[in-house]
Amino acid sequence: MPSANPVRNPPSASEAAVVARVLRLDSFFPEFTGEQCSKIFPRSGVGAYSADEFVIEQGERGRDLFVLLDGFVSVTISMGSAGAEVATLGAEALLGEVALLRDGLRTASARAIVPTRAFRLMFEDMGYILQNNPELAAHLQGLARERAS
Repeated sequence: MPSANPVRNPPSASEAAVVARVLRLDSFFPEFTGEQCSKIFPRSGVGAYSADEFVIEQGERGRDLFVLLDGFVSVTISMGSAGAEVATLGAEALLGEVALLRDGLRTASARAIVPTRAFRLMFEDMGYILQNNPELAAHLQGLARERAS
């Protein structure tokens, strides 16, 4: 089953605050509002995932990041016909940083356990932030290294 690509809506002020907190944007944007988020990340937005729907799927190509706003996802890694759950993540978790920083190939699957909402930060929108916020780039690289080991 391919991962979902739901309609993305602009973030509310509280959703933008979660995105800013998770991505550590506070020093870059002291007051990160929903309107600012939509202007800075014009291709990105909030999507809703049903229970059992993939947010990302291992093996697919994609460099977008996901910030979980609510709900829970089960993160699994498959090797051949065997698979194992490696984490259960909830609100304010970050997904997709390994593929973003590497070759764009997803190294794990994340499937919604319950109805879940996530801010999908499109790769095209992320480039500007990575170039202009070395602290964020270092943070994401650290997360990728941590999860790859």
